[in-house]
Amino acid sequence: MTNGSTLSLPEIEDRIAILRDNIRQLTEQAAALSGAADEARAADRIAAQQADLDRLVAERDEILATRAAVAKPAMPRAKPAAKKKAVKKGAKKKAAPKKKAAKNKSAKKKAKKTKAKQRKRRR
Repeated sequence: MTNGSTLSLPEIEDRIAILRDNIRQLTEQAAALSGAADEARAADRIAAQQADLDRLVAERDEILATRAAVAKPAMPRAKPAAKKKAVKKGAKKKAAPKKKAAKNKSAKKKAKKTKAKQRKRRR
């Protein structure tokens, strides 16, 4: 952390909640006050609380960003194996239609590109 704070994430979140409540209360009090001196003092207190809140929110965001950068991406799930159809006795196998050579080559190129992309993602 850049400012040397030793607060944990839950402590920071607790303080953020407290500061937000303080700002809400100070705003209500400022609305009830009359007089320039009272308003100026309330505005100064609200500004100080807001500065603390902004600092803690930035610190929390930094911690969360660090955690997200360290977290490893989840491994993709393997596809379940396809079920084989039962073949009746005496049934003839159908011949697969022949593909043209040009289509076969383009399919191989696509497969190679896909595999290369998958390898890059794993790194």
